[in-house]
Amino acid sequence: MHNPLEEWLDYEKIVIQALTVICGFFFLGVALYEISFTNPLSDFVYTYYLDPIIGESTGDSGYNMINTMTYGIVLAMFVLALSGWLRNLGVDGSDTTLLALLPFVLWAAFGEVVEDARMFGDFISSWFVSPGVHFQTAAWVIISGGLGYSLANNDSLDKEEKDRRVNSLVALIVSSQFIIYAISIDGSYVVESKDISLELMFLFSLIGISIPYWLKNVGEHFDYLQRTVYFSGVGGSLVLFGALASYMVTANPEPNLTFWPVLVVVGVPVILAFIMFRQGAEAASILADKGIVAGILPPGMTEEEYLASESAEKDLIESLRAKATLAYPVVVLPVAGQLLDGLATWIGIDAFPDYSEKHVLSQKVIDGGLWVNEKLGIENSLLDEGVWLFTILKLLIGGIIFWFYSIANFEHRQQHLRLLIGLALMVVGMAPGLRDVGRLMLGV
Repeated sequence: MHNPLEEWLDYEKIVIQALTVICGFFFLGVALYEISFTNPLSDFVYTYYLDPIIGESTGDSGYNMINTMTYGIVLAMFVLALSGWLRNLGVDGSDTTLLALLPFVLWAAFGEVVEDARMFGDFISSWFVSPGVHFQTAAWVIISGGLGYSLANNDSLDKEEKDRRVNSLVALIVSSQFIIYAISIDGSYVVESKDISLELMFLFSLIGISIPYWLKNVGEHFDYLQRTVYFSGVGGSLVLFGALASYMVTANPEPNLTFWPVLVVVGVPVILAFIMFRQGAEAASILADKGIVAGILPPGMTEEEYLASESAEKDLIESLRAKATLAYPVVVLPVAGQLLDGLATWIGIDAFPDYSEKHVLSQKVIDGGLWVNEKLGIENSLLDEGVWLFTILKLLIGGIIFWFYSIANFEHRQQHLRLLIGLALMVVGMAPGLRDVGRLMLGV
């Protein structure tokens, strides 16, 4: 029987082909470099992409305009391609999948802070530097998701056996992370020179391995694929948090930890998210009772058909759309993430003079704030670094995200695209913001 969900959209085919070509040129440049064949392609790949990553793992070398633009374009292309793959695999395209992926954002942030503390050995360290950390995070998500997908589609197992196997798969993934990262940390120069004990890392890893038991009730809200990813993300986050806890306790006998940035940078976005959800929960619930998610069209209906239609159901959707959007995780989390990143950057640069912005485009915005300060004669201590303009821009981006989802209509087969756009917007805001606040707290 014909299934439209299995059809590839034209733009998905084009993007996949383009990504194949890009990856081909990239790896060709690396291969030619490895055999010492001098050529412009290898020079370009290493000058703009690989050398900055290698440099950052040892000295925080930063970004350039070429790789910044490339990362943004490739990220957008991956979102389009991945939406097609997930749809063809039959993966749930609801906001529940976004919630299942949320722990891996925290995982990536913890890992980057561990790298900032110079705890990893050289090889692993380079994989916790952007963009390598995003590929590594994706790899763990694919591993856990692939195992969960196989389990979910194994019809020979009953529910009780599947529950047991989820626990076993999570234990395997989390223990593998502990072994890989503990070996790297134990052999690093910083750990040896500061005599850091990894007992706390081991303890938190044990908690991570047993997380399916501790969060059993939470797991019931997910399917088996989502559950495996969620528990693996939470468990892996505990592994890396354990590494940070070991650093905090044993690297400095009298640690000078700064907690107030966490309260502001994380607390304010959490409050915003809570307010948004409370404002939209009733409207979202009314639509959900009718099997409706605002912005996702019924199966087989195009946006043109929806806009031209007239019905009581459409009137109800349009009357509740804006408020309901406030309660959807695909909107709440990216908006909160943008504010989190803006606050982290503002506090990090204004209150901690040792920190500076390394992203090219972000620095240009901050320079714009300095120009405004100069023109208006602003000398307020909270505004004198110009970072206030970056924070305002992040707030505006959050508003644009809400506006976009409040008016956008996604065909039923495009719901994965809706989800992945929200995921990308959440990651580019929340992950660097959490990393920044972690660095501020530890002073690394």
